[in-house]
Amino acid sequence: MIEQSSRDDVIAIAREAYGLGVGSAIDDAYLASALRRAAGRLCPCSPRTLVSAIADLHHGLEQDDAFEARIEDILDNLVAHGDFLELSDVTTLDDRVKGTWLFAAPPAFMVRTSGSALLLGLSADEALPLPQEIKDRVRHQGAARFLDPAENEPLADMLQGFGFRQLSQDAWLRPPKREGAQDLLASLDARLSQQGRAGDVEGLQILDDTRVVRRYRDRWQPVRSQSGTFIVRRPQAYGADLWGYGELDAGRLVRLIDLPGTGSRWRGCDVAWRIQMARDALADRHQRYRLLPLPEGVRFDFFWPIPDFARRRLAALGQILPADHCLMSYLVGAADADEEAAFLSDYLFLKPSEPEEPEA
Repeated sequence: MIEQSSRDDVIAIAREAYGLGVGSAIDDAYLASALRRAAGRLCPCSPRTLVSAIADLHHGLEQDDAFEARIEDILDNLVAHGDFLELSDVTTLDDRVKGTWLFAAPPAFMVRTSGSALLLGLSADEALPLPQEIKDRVRHQGAARFLDPAENEPLADMLQGFGFRQLSQDAWLRPPKREGAQDLLASLDARLSQQGRAGDVEGLQILDDTRVVRRYRDRWQPVRSQSGTFIVRRPQAYGADLWGYGELDAGRLVRLIDLPGTGSRWRGCDVAWRIQMARDALADRHQRYRLLPLPEGVRFDFFWPIPDFARRRLAALGQILPADHCLMSYLVGAADADEEAAFLSDYLFLKPSEPEEPEA
C-alpha cells in the first residue's frame, strides 16, 4: 500500500539518517549534514553545484525565499572550518578542475583547550567514518561537529586509530601576519596603481562604503556612476563569483586586482572582508560586534562575515552558538573574552557595539 508522507516525515527520516536525532527542523546542523553527504558524491565541484543540489532536493519541502542563501552561508562555514578545501589548498593534475572548485577534506580532528575534538572532513562513502557507538556521541553545534572524551579515554589516539589525522591549533588556525589598517590598504593601493587599464566587466557589483546598514548583503550594489576604490565581485560562467579590489571612474572599471592573488593561501572572500574592515576602520565607521555576558561566559554576536581564521579561533577557544538576530554567534569563557576582543581589534579592526547603540 502506498502512503503519502508529509514534509515533517521526510525531514525526520533524513535527520535520523544524518544522526541528528528526532525532529523535523531544517536547521544549520541539518543543512551541514546534507552538504557533507552530497559532497561525498559530487566533489570536486563548484560551490554552486553543491548549493543547487541541496536546494533541488528540498524543492517543495522548504518554501523560504532565502533558502539558497542559507545553504550558501552554511557551505561558507564548512569551508571556513575545514570540512571542504578549495583548489589553493590541494594539488591536482586534472586540468579540468576549475579554480573555484571545492574538494572534500580527508577526515581530521583538532583537540580544543576543553579536551573535546572538533571533527573535520569526510570520506567518499561516509560523512563521518566512525563506528556507530562513537557516532552516537557526536555533538552537533550549528555546522560544526564535536566529540567529547569519555572518562579516561585517549580521544586523540582513538581517532587516529580510525584514520583521522590530528591537526595542531596553529596548523588549523593559520592566521595572517598582524598589520595596521593603514599599512594594509597602502600596500594594496600601491599594487592597484601598477595595474594596466581594465576592460569592461558585465555584472560587476561593489561593496558600497557609504551604506551604513546592519545586513551585510544590503551593502552589495550594482555599478552605476560611482568613483573611487571598492571591493568588487564579478560573475563567471562556472563557479562562484570572483572577488577583487578595483578602481572606478564614473561607473567604469579603471584598474582591478584579483583577490586573493597568485600563491595566496587565503580565500578571496576572506581577504576582501578584511580589506573592507580596514577601510571602514580608517573611515571611522568600524564594523561592530555585540557582546552579551552570560552565566557560562561572554557571547560574541557578529553581523558581518568574518574570515575563516577568526571563525576557527573562536570555535577552538569557545563554542559555536545558534545565531540570535545576527549572522553568527560564539560563546567564549569570561577569562578569554578580553583577549579575543583584542584579537578582533588587532587583526580585523573590529569594535564592540557602543552601550547606547540599538541592537538588531
